[in-house]
Amino acid sequence: MIVFENVQKKYENHEVLKGINLTVEDGQLAVLIGPSGCGKTTSLQLINRLIDPSGILIDGKDIQTVDPVKLRRSIGYVIQEIGLFPHMTIEQNIEIVPKMLGWKADKCHARTMELLRLVDMDPDLYLDRYPADLSGGQQQRIGLLRALAAEPPIILMDEPFGALDPITRESLQDEIRKLQRKLNKTIVFVTHDMDEAIKLADRICIIQSGHIVQCDTPENILKHPANQYVSTFIGENRLWSNPGYIRAADIMRLRPKTVNRGRTVLQALQMMRQGGVDSLLMVDEKEHLLGVVWLTELMEERDGSAPVEDYLSDDYVAVEEDTTLQEIIANIDYDAAGIIPVVDRQRILRRFLTKSSLLA
Repeated sequence: MIVFENVQKKYENHEVLKGINLTVEDGQLAVLIGPSGCGKTTSLQLINRLIDPSGILIDGKDIQTVDPVKLRRSIGYVIQEIGLFPHMTIEQNIEIVPKMLGWKADKCHARTMELLRLVDMDPDLYLDRYPADLSGGQQQRIGLLRALAAEPPIILMDEPFGALDPITRESLQDEIRKLQRKLNKTIVFVTHDMDEAIKLADRICIIQSGHIVQCDTPENILKHPANQYVSTFIGENRLWSNPGYIRAADIMRLRPKTVNRGRTVLQALQMMRQGGVDSLLMVDEKEHLLGVVWLTELMEERDGSAPVEDYLSDDYVAVEEDTTLQEIIANIDYDAAGIIPVVDRQRILRRFLTKSSLLA
């Protein structure tokens, strides 16, 4: 765990950081984002003492009490410029830190083979190549593997994909997500790209002029920006371009028309006519959803005194309150008209959606 306790940093008369308080939990990917000069890279460099810090703890220990060389060898570091040594092979580049730590040659080689396979780079093809033989995306993968080579618990990444083309950048973002799920590292990632932050982060920390103005999950930042600065910075409509963070509870409509068991077909038809709807949701005495009654089915019944429960249908799709918009859209039958009930985990009816409201 990384903890910033009222961290400040000043260059001559310019105060870059003005009392940063931040906790990055073990296994979390935290993104620092903000405009140029806001202090995000300075915050990153304080963690491994490229800039001398005060008030930063790793696993409860003040890093000023740790030898800086030992500290840096225990933290992976990936930068935009990559920094591979051009006169060394790919294997030699990856094995730099493990060899500094005294790993034996066979252990270093095994680790390099393992890492290359982890990112789908055939060791037989890449071990003996030089950085100049690789594309920009491949070089950045090697830079990432070098940071992972000595199995550090913490990885620092300073705009690592900023110089890459959009397709390569997206591919490497996917790679980071895959590696993070598999390796569970603690990652602090600096970027100026909000889409990248939303895609990668467990938590996003937005920095403005040396202050953290909001630090929260991507979903909460998109839905509940702390102030106008955050709202403007993330973009007014960015939530709608991230449907994985839009849930049924965010867009459901007021309570639908319901009917209880024991009602007749005639009573149900009158309720539909008064409500201007073509369906009713049947619930029990505890508001559990039992099914849907469709107008088209009732119209075929000549006996108005017949129990409406006889026409109860299970031909519908219900979603839970935390179901994402992506999942809802994927499960809608666009050839069938009707209502989409929203329920909680106990199947108690909450509200509803319609296809027209989703389209709107």
